[in-house]
Amino acid sequence: MKTNAYIILFVFVVSLFLVAPVKASSENPEEAKPSIEKEQKKITSDREAKAYEIFDEILTLTETPDIKAVLPHIETLYLKIIKEYPDTALAQESYWRLISLYVDKSTPPEYEKAENLYQEFLKKYPGSVIKNLIEDTLSKSYYKNGKWDELLKLNLPAVNEFYKTGKLSNPGPMFMYAEAKFNLGDLTEAEKSYKTAIELFPTSSMAATSKKRIEDIKKRKGLTK
Repeated sequence: MKTNAYIILFVFVVSLFLVAPVKASSENPEEAKPSIEKEQKKITSDREAKAYEIFDEILTLTETPDIKAVLPHIETLYLKIIKEYPDTALAQESYWRLISLYVDKSTPPEYEKAENLYQEFLKKYPGSVIKNLIEDTLSKSYYKNGKWDELLKLNLPAVNEFYKTGKLSNPGPMFMYAEAKFNLGDLTEAEKSYKTAIELFPTSSMAATSKKRIEDIKKRKGLTK
């Protein structure tokens, strides 16, 4: 009988040890399971680090005296960041930097590549602040190379948005739109847009140029009367 009693006691004690961890786990589920949030942060951090490694390689290449010789390699690396690490901040910046290479460092400018990349960027990151940098880069290149139709098309959405909401963060889109209209011969619309740029941003350098353009328009209109 004593033997049976010892066996029963032994089984009871062992069962306590076996059940105890289960109860602890059920009472503290947050402590028992790994933190999903921490794991996600770690993954994001690792991806950012890998993207920065590629970016550092690009920066080293840009120090090459003959930058045009390494442009294909730089392009490949930027595209790698864009395609393999799209959820990182560097991916968005890479769009802008690669577009800048296409329009500023390539001879002649590779507008088709730049514009396709810009449209891709808009679909992926519609609310990104990098959008303004890309549009400014494209605008300046179009302006420099007399691409007035392209300049008009690029800045028209911002101008239309202004007339709907009354909001414009900087004079660039309105001024560039006016310059496109001026060079395409639509003097009435150009004058209206120059005046808007002056009214909204009176102390800007673009306002000063707008005033000169308005004087030119008045002279042209005077000659046509």
